[in-house]
Amino acid sequence: MFTILETIVDDALANTHFACDLGACAGACCTMPGGRGAPLLDSEVEEIEEATPAALRYLSERNRTELELHGGVEGRPGDYSTPCIDNRDCLFVYYEGEVAKCAIERAYFNGETTFRKPISCHLFPIRIHDLFDSTFLHYEKISQCRPALTRGRADGVKLYIFLKEALVRAFGEEFYDELVRSIESR
Repeated sequence: MFTILETIVDDALANTHFACDLGACAGACCTMPGGRGAPLLDSEVEEIEEATPAALRYLSERNRTELELHGGVEGRPGDYSTPCIDNRDCLFVYYEGEVAKCAIERAYFNGETTFRKPISCHLFPIRIHDLFDSTFLHYEKISQCRPALTRGRADGVKLYIFLKEALVRAFGEEFYDELVRSIESR
């Protein structure tokens, strides 16, 4: 572990080769069993609600019905998430063939919303935890991401490079630049 601007960073960000391979994993991060979807920041609740109308057109009839009946957010302050269907698929999942994808992100790329997707999804497989009085960035190693490890090694891409856009979105340019300097000086 090392510290960047008061954030504790798992060494795996610097050492792990990683590059998503959606064709191989089929979007497993959007369909993980467990009963809860994407963890949400309190500040993202309103953004999810505003993005939902744009995402609706990409969802299946079943997902649209669930969304209309129960909404796109569950939980309470400090513990919000997106709902799941059958304790598996995030409510905002749609499929392209066998690959699970995010309807909110699709609406974003189509210029229909300004919210891309929850930061927890954008940063995956990095998780943000509170550790004492600091933030801790932890790499969550899951078997469904084995193809990403293989592709990352083949392409020579490290996790912190693959997640540059998400890390900048979550923590800012200054954090990311300092992260790169720290890793490259090791």
